[in-house]
Amino acid sequence: MSELLARPEPRVVVIDELRHVELEPGPGVGPWIQAAVNTVVLAGVSAGIYAVGKGGPWYVFGLPLVGAIRGIVIAKNLSPLGHRVAMRIEPWGFVLDPEGKQKVLSWPRISQIRHRTIGMSEGSVEMFFVEVKGRTYRAVCPASAAITVLPVALPGYVAAAKRPVALDLEGAVSIEGTRATYAELFGRARRMLESPEGAAQLGMPAAGYRGVASRTPGHETASILRGALAGHRRAVDEGPLAAMLAAMLGTRELLSEVLTLCMSPSPFVAAIGKAAALRLGAAPMQPGAVEEVLPFLPEDEVRAIERFAQGEDGS
Repeated sequence: MSELLARPEPRVVVIDELRHVELEPGPGVGPWIQAAVNTVVLAGVSAGIYAVGKGGPWYVFGLPLVGAIRGIVIAKNLSPLGHRVAMRIEPWGFVLDPEGKQKVLSWPRISQIRHRTIGMSEGSVEMFFVEVKGRTYRAVCPASAAITVLPVALPGYVAAAKRPVALDLEGAVSIEGTRATYAELFGRARRMLESPEGAAQLGMPAAGYRGVASRTPGHETASILRGALAGHRRAVDEGPLAAMLAAMLGTRELLSEVLTLCMSPSPFVAAIGKAAALRLGAAPMQPGAVEEVLPFLPEDEVRAIERFAQGEDGS
């Protein structure tokens, strides 16, 4: 059984401003080369003027050289390192070249994100640099205070996307977050609702004399599920299972808590949250379409989760 955390952790969610943010490839190397040349020349000339005023062989010959070297270092720091490509930021990572040969970078695949304001010959631009296994991609981003927090938020997004998904409400069984599947989670939820032990964990009435569970929420059922939805009580995420159970039981009073899953950095958790919220009767614009998680999840997974949102209980 996964141990209870000393202090429950709040659920990590991606801010709404990071949904469908388009980044342009930006200019080629020409403006940077011009800016670099200007920097080197300006540093060298400045040092030369100072040297002439001071006199002496060191000032005349050495100081301009030092100034030029300093200009080269500054120019290197301003250089457009990385592969220039259009990007789209989603709550679950980056999609490179979204209108062409898409390359999907979920949060766990990204090693570092940097945001910098870079000077060029015609002004300055806001840029993102995304590093993956030693390879850097770059794009120009719109001026927005919200997206500049992304480099700082990345570690939390990675941890949330990788958090194991619980297959019971006690955290005894779980699966790696990036390998969780709808069929396995749904199978666990259905067996939980059909078994006397599962009904007891949910505070539901015991099965009838034929052993068939009633699927009628008890007085404590909503409270039990709310505890799993609100945050992380254990090192595993019980939220997706709780959201699925809430949808299957029709506990609409949990809709607000279920909606918090929709902006999870994990595409699987978000998809389950969206489907559960839609099944509970949320307005479509609240959770957004399940299909939004494409291409971060396999299409067959997305279609199965969509069927669950429509009320189908097939795996």
